Amino acid sequence: MTLKLVGIVVAALACPAGVAGAQTRGPVPLPPPTIYSAPTPVPMAPPINPGPAVVPPAGLSPLLAEPGPIYPMPQRENPSYPPPPTPGPIDQQKTQSYRNGLHDQQWQLQRQGVSPGSERSREIQQQLNPPESR
Repeated sequence: MTLKLVGIVVAALACPAGVAGAQTRGPVPLPPPTIYSAPTPVPMAPPINPGPAVVPPAGLSPLLAEPGPIYPMPQRENPSYPPPPTPGPIDQQKTQSYRNGLHDQQWQLQRQGVSPGSERSREIQQQLNPPESR
């Protein structure tokens, strides 16, 4: 039994030495990676023209002969709300735009703390409320 024990001890001492010897040789090179390329398909011959289409003995279906929908299109319902008002003539639009600009100027003056009695405020007010022409 002691002989077996001595053999195990010798084997145990020999194994780490073998592993240590393998480490001193350096890393083992790996094989190059395998590159897969898909095979190219075999070229196919172009299709052969089968000739003109054969007309059935009963003739073409009227559904195929007449373009357009089979059933009449349903009528659209009118909206329940009134249409938006159309803009007025060009001069009326320009006048309204000018008045809106004057209102904006007046509002900016009020935000800046300019008194309503200042000269610019009075000019804007006169342009917004012109005297009645007789």
